[in-house]
Amino acid sequence: MTLSGQSVWVLGYGFLGRVLATLCRAAGADVLSVDVSPSTSPRLCADMAHRSAPSLAMQAGGGEPAVIFCCMATHGGSVEEYRRCYLQTIQVLGGAGLLARCVFCSSSSLYGEANERSAILADAESPVLAAGGCVARLVPLYGAGRCELLRRHLAGEARLPGPPERVLNYVHVEDAAAALILLAEKECRGIYDICGESFTKRWIYAELERISRVPASSVDAAPGRRGMSTRAVNSDALRALGWVPRHKLAEMAAYPASDGAQGNW
Repeated sequence: MTLSGQSVWVLGYGFLGRVLATLCRAAGADVLSVDVSPSTSPRLCADMAHRSAPSLAMQAGGGEPAVIFCCMATHGGSVEEYRRCYLQTIQVLGGAGLLARCVFCSSSSLYGEANERSAILADAESPVLAAGGCVARLVPLYGAGRCELLRRHLAGEARLPGPPERVLNYVHVEDAAAALILLAEKECRGIYDICGESFTKRWIYAELERISRVPASSVDAAPGRRGMSTRAVNSDALRALGWVPRHKLAEMAAYPASDGAQGNW
């Protein structure tokens, strides 16, 4: 399937959603961007966790979509926000019979320590998979002006938590959006991991020092509430489809961020 001429919904018009919508439009798709916040300027301002949202989106988009990209985000929200944003939205889409058309953006945090947030994500994935949809488990995103690891380093703040051999996984937001489009075009089902590169904490700080000429802090930050990744995420199944990430995180050290926007670890 090609996205050209297709109706596409992008649910969530944040860091990933905006890039994804732009690439879909460039591919010739008729894109309906939906977000709960009017400040993000989506085409439709609506709460997709509300049962009336699918009908509102169909009215705004001129009918049922060929593809629905579910890339909502809570921005590190509470357990209740996770439940509403992810699980309730999927339940609403399921009630409208739209799950088979979904590419649901989940998280590689499911490979870490089990907690209530990861359990909610797993519960949201299950009906998508059962309906024949696709689940994309993304590692932390970065892009121009948004990368917590790089921001901390350039500001001389504490390093990310964990031992030197802790494995970190990242993907550039443009590479992630391209991967999602590929999954939709290939009409993929099942679970796919989206990871641009994996490296140890020791290696990346040595690279950042070399490229930026800014010495790394000798102090580690305390662990965050999302826990710490401890394994490399494998994207071989996605690469077999032809996906080739174009960006390297370390290279961004030569181009300091224009603002202090924070990304995920």
